Amino acid sequence: MAPDAFAHERHYVWNQEYQTLPQGAFELESATTSAVPDLQRSNANQFEYKQEVEYGLTDRITLAHYESWETVNRSGVDDDGVSHKDTTKYSGFKFEGKYRIGEVGKYWVDPLLYFEISRDPRKKGIPLTLEGKGVLSKDIGKLNVAYNQIIESEMGSKGLTEQAFTFGFSYEIADSFRAGCETKGQYWNPESHRNELAIGPTLSYVHRYFWVTAGSLFGVNRAADDWQTRLIIGIPIG
Repeated sequence: MAPDAFAHERHYVWNQEYQTLPQGAFELESATTSAVPDLQRSNANQFEYKQEVEYGLTDRITLAHYESWETVNRSGVDDDGVSHKDTTKYSGFKFEGKYRIGEVGKYWVDPLLYFEISRDPRKKGIPLTLEGKGVLSKDIGKLNVAYNQIIESEMGSKGLTEQAFTFGFSYEIADSFRAGCETKGQYWNPESHRNELAIGPTLSYVHRYFWVTAGSLFGVNRAADDWQTRLIIGIPIG
């Protein structure tokens, strides 16, 4: 296993980072995301599972493919006394590309371009969704700061376009352990016109043969889910 492959461990779960795989390297990632819309009143919680394969086309370009499933967990019974059941459905695929510009410290901030094309078969009338991100990163000693400017546009006659962002910082506490904070929100939500905002902690750990990152977000306003969590495990392969 090439030592350079471990340079791709993630320190955030909501932010994309200024990282690409070494040329010819593969990495497997597994991500689980949960969302609790309303801790007080909602009995429907969502779980999303993503399996990803990444490949370093060059030292600056990384390509990836995702497959994802979503489970809706409903507790309790309805007015007729019928128990709710969990439902798991295939939620589509994604193809991702990342291009790292320059090297660390070459510019005042380190930039990366991110592009994603996806399809969710559950969304009728929307054949594809396109997403672009401008990623800005800055290392200040053991501290890293990252910002993502995001635009997501659904194709088709029913498609909508959303403007969003993520922001976070991560601090190296030890050689293999980092702690930080992330926030995500929207500049423009075309469906409800209410922009969500959430914030919470993130922790990451790097082992010789894998890395793991976990984060949690708490809704700041009513437009956001009350609580979200995400766990990502990565295994570099050569």
